[in-house]
Amino acid sequence: MNMNNMKKTILAATVGLSVMMSAALPFGDGGQAYAATSTTQANKIISAGKKYLGTPYQFGSSRYNTSTFDCSDFVRQAFLDGLGVKLPSDSRQQATYVKNKTAETSNWRNLKPGHLMFFMSYKGTSKSAYAGINKSAQRITHVGIYLGNGKVLHTYSNAGGGVTISNIAGTHWEYRFVFGGSAL
Repeated sequence: MNMNNMKKTILAATVGLSVMMSAALPFGDGGQAYAATSTTQANKIISAGKKYLGTPYQFGSSRYNTSTFDCSDFVRQAFLDGLGVKLPSDSRQQATYVKNKTAETSNWRNLKPGHLMFFMSYKGTSKSAYAGINKSAQRITHVGIYLGNGKVLHTYSNAGGGVTISNIAGTHWEYRFVFGGSAL
C-alpha cells in the first residue's frame, strides 16, 4: 500500500470512528456515556409539549384525553405527539425506563434538550431544606422535559399555571433534582 492510500485509509477509519462515537455523548458523571437525543427529536418533543402550555394540572389525570395533565401524563403525551413514543404512565416508571434505556446524570447541567428530569418531593424553597439528603435514595415524585438554557417544561399545579416553563438554577427545582437522561 502506498503512502497516499495509507493516509486515506487512516483518515477514513478516523472519520468512521468519530461518527460511531457521536451516538454517545460523554458527560461528567464517572465518565459514563449518555444516549443522544437528536436535535430533531428534541425539537419535536418540545414543540409537542409547548402546544399544551397553560393546560390545567390535575393529579391522576386521565391518560385518554388532553384537557388536564399531571406531570407524567404531560411528559407521556409530549413524547407520544412528538415522536409516537409511548412512555410508561407514571414518573417512577418513567424514571426506571430512562435508567434501563441509558446512563443517567445527577447534574442537570449535563442534560441535553429533550432529556427527562426527575425530582424528589418538595421540602421547601431553600437549598438548606435539601442539605444532607441522599437524593439517590429518594422516591421520584415529579418529571419534566429539559428545554436547555436552564429551563424545564412541566406541570405541577394550577397555581403554577398548569403546563409551564420554570427556571432551574437557584430554585427548589435544582435542589430537588435527582437525575435525568434520555428516554430514546
